[in-house]
Order: sequence, then structure tokens, then C-alpha cells
Amino acid sequence: MAHASLVLARRGVFAAWGVFLLLGVGCEPSSTAEGFASRLKLPDGWKAVDRETWKAPGRRLASWSGPEGSSLIVYRTVPDPDGDADRLLAAIVNRFTNLPGFTLVAHRVETIAGVEAARIEIVAPGTGTEIAPTGLGVPAEGPNLVPTREVTIGFPRSDGSLFFVWRTPESAQEKLAPAIDSILGSLTLPPPSTY
Repeated sequence: MAHASLVLARRGVFAAWGVFLLLGVGCEPSSTAEGFASRLKLPDGWKAVDRETWKAPGRRLASWSGPEGSSLIVYRTVPDPDGDADRLLAAIVNRFTNLPGFTLVAHRVETIAGVEAARIEIVAPGTGTEIAPTGLGVPAEGPNLVPTREVTIGFPRSDGSLFFVWRTPESAQEKLAPAIDSILGSLTLPPPSTY
């Protein structure tokens, strides 16, 4: 009798674990780009891709590939109830200035969509769509790496800071900068905890 109870208890644990995996992990759509597309008003040439396409230091919400070999990713980080744009800016600037091969081009707090946001721009070795990883305290090297511009816009929110990150070959930055500014000018933010 005790053996039968143990077997049933194990099945119950495995069934509960299966439901957790099914509901908590396996049933999210591969991209929520559609939800952000109406908020971003992306110009022609941007195509939604699987949100897992590019790396991000948080929960990836949506991704697009763009003209001139560029990319856009939207992601959320852990909640920071006391966060503000100045503190977020300082943290990101500190992280980028301590990475080898990274050049800090611009950093400031600005108002976007009626909210204060941190804006950071760097140039680092990459592929145009992504910054190359660095290791052992030395800049990334490789035959296919090009100077890559990354424009990061971070909105501090109590439910998790929301980031919009554009990456583009530095050679295409002047062509894409007006599009980025236009997208940001028409941006509407989702309510907290929507994504």
C-alpha cells in the first residue's frame, strides 16, 4: 500500500511539473513583435523576427531585422521599484566604459513618450546586428567584425526596466539615425506589466 501511495505521489509531482512547464515556459509566443509594432511605428524595411534571435541581458520581448544590416530588440529586466533614469544611465555607462573595445559616444537622460529615459550610444566590435562578446579583458577580434553602433534607450519602471536597443554597422549610422529618432518620437509605452 505504501509503495502505491509513493508511486501516485511521484506521478502527481511529475504532472504538476509538466503543467508548470507547459504554462510557464512552453506556451509563450516566439515573438510579441506584433504588440510592439503598433507602439513603434516602424518605417519600411523592418521585419519582425523571432525574439530569441539576438542576445539581451533580460527577458527578450520582441526583435526586428532592419535595413543596412541593423537590428532592434526590446527587452525587460528585473524590477527596480526605486529606479530612475539618472541611476539607470549611471549603471549602464559604468558597465560599458569598463568593457574593452567599447567607445562611449553619447549618454544622457531625455524625455521620450512623456517619460524620462536613459539614452546611451556606444561603438564596439560587432556584426552590425549584434555587439561581439568580449572576454579575458581584451577587445573582440575576428575577420567579420565591423564597428557597430548600439543605441540603447532604457525606461526605468517598477515592474522591470524596459529597453529598446538598435544595433547597426557604424557605416550606416547616419542613414538610420533619423529613423531611430522618428520611431522614438512616435513611441507610446505599454502600461506596466503588459509585457
